[in-house]
Amino acid sequence: MKNVKKISFLLIVMLLLTVMAGCGSSTAAQLEDGVFSGVGQGHNAEIQTEVTVEDGKIKDIEVISHKETPVLSDSIFGELKDMMVEHNSTNIDTVSGATITSVGFRNAVRNALEQAGATDEYLEQGKKISLRFGVADEEKEYDVVVVGAGGAGMIAAIEAKSQGANVAIIEKKPFVGGNTLVSGGEFNAPNSWVQELMGVEDSVEQYIEDTLSGGDYEGNEELVRIMAENISADGEWLRDYVGVEFIEDYLMHFGGHSVPRAIYPIGGSGIELIQKLERKVHEMEIPLYTKTKANDLIVDENNRVIGVSAENPEGKMINFYGTNGVVLTTGGFGANLEMVQKYNDVIDDRYKSTNQKGATGDGIILGQEIGADVTDMAFVQTYPTCNPLTGHLSYVADTRFDGAILVNKGGERFVEEMDRRDVISEAILAQEDTFGYLMWDETIRNNSNMDSYLTEFENLEKYGLVVKADTIEEAAAFFEIDAETLKSTIERYNGFVEKGEDEDFQRRGNLAALKEGPYYIQQVTPAIHHTMGGLRINGDAKVISTEGEWIEGLYAAGEVTGGVHGKNRLGGNAISDLIVFGRIAGRNAAQ
Repeated sequence: MKNVKKISFLLIVMLLLTVMAGCGSSTAAQLEDGVFSGVGQGHNAEIQTEVTVEDGKIKDIEVISHKETPVLSDSIFGELKDMMVEHNSTNIDTVSGATITSVGFRNAVRNALEQAGATDEYLEQGKKISLRFGVADEEKEYDVVVVGAGGAGMIAAIEAKSQGANVAIIEKKPFVGGNTLVSGGEFNAPNSWVQELMGVEDSVEQYIEDTLSGGDYEGNEELVRIMAENISADGEWLRDYVGVEFIEDYLMHFGGHSVPRAIYPIGGSGIELIQKLERKVHEMEIPLYTKTKANDLIVDENNRVIGVSAENPEGKMINFYGTNGVVLTTGGFGANLEMVQKYNDVIDDRYKSTNQKGATGDGIILGQEIGADVTDMAFVQTYPTCNPLTGHLSYVADTRFDGAILVNKGGERFVEEMDRRDVISEAILAQEDTFGYLMWDETIRNNSNMDSYLTEFENLEKYGLVVKADTIEEAAAFFEIDAETLKSTIERYNGFVEKGEDEDFQRRGNLAALKEGPYYIQQVTPAIHHTMGGLRINGDAKVISTEGEWIEGLYAAGEVTGGVHGKNRLGGNAISDLIVFGRIAGRNAAQ
């Protein structure tokens, strides 16, 4: 009887092993060898991939075409591809902060594998795999540790490294860029090489006055002067040392500035800056730890900052020591509505945000925890011409700087289009439907940088946020704007253009007639854009305590700081600020 039981048990085991082996082989056999194409919907457009299958497994994945944000997508596609090939699975986690792009890539690969014979069961098999990033798994020691890999952070690290320091950067997101990546990338510079080429007269003093008056004279004049006196040379450093390319015959004239002075990167966005900064970081062999979140600053017995304790991608706490100091470049808090409302009770739930999701005020809180002072925290800027559905910046709406006019549902202008951002934002929200309607014609379109933003234009069209029509009446009808009043408004405005003076709102520049169809109208609304407040710094980018003294070993630059912009930041000044003080912070931390 015992022998019969033993034989029965062995038979059962053998049968189970046979079944399990069969399951394994049938899963692999579901995939046919070859190269297969797939498509998935990304954030901006379709993502097209080619997947190579060899011996029934994923061998390689190539992105054939996409229109996602380049720096962000390069990181995401590379990481997802590596994990999918290694694990022979598409059941991989998405990247936080880039979910739509991640899902689009994953769906494109899955679509290709379906051509190879994969079933839904195959595509969903196994436990979902977490993404793996470069991991610091033990204590690290450097001369300088930079917290945050946006524009200010990478500039600080490059400058510190060029001064001979051993530098590392930690970044909580899986990719670099911060708000610089999603910005227009323009920066103001008086007496720049572009102004000289274009014959624009300007001065450091005029730039200082524009910046101070634009912030209602609440800005720190010492910091503003340092920015104004250094930005032209620092812009040339970006061009010549870092390799950022700029449009040499075009200047942006932002609202609040007396003359055009904003230098424009090729491509018309911060992508060019971040791509070249990241490339320089790698060329200089500066360690960059992504998905590594700073939790605490490390302070010695003399209250000097000597490092930062951070959580690595595996959830382990790692100490990054900076014997010379730590530079905080973590950005502002525009994506943290709770923190915004803590300091500014005017901002309510109507406001979305232009900021990338990592702008949550981390560096400000880290500084405050060890006694750092803050300034201007109540000053929160909204950007007036954003996507009403997402809150994202609209670069199509930059036609405002090329001559487009703003009207309301009644077909009337209601604000100077070149006024300060806060003024325009308040004027739009005062309209009955809380929207503004930007209008331009084909001549303005051809004189703008619209060709750089065709993908955005197509998406706005898709969601009914912009219309192109042969006549004014057709364009107005799309948004139910009073067509007769709008025609009268345009006729009156065109008369001002002929006279060279806007008698209704005293527009400060870019007067352009609207006479040539097709005509365009875009619906816009304000969104949280910039937090002017942050850590108090001095002219050396040293963080100041609540007692008015430098917290030794601690530096900061970019939107994590306060004091430069006062109540309102003028367009183009955020990048000027982070360039100048990013270099200063890196240089001083290296000493």
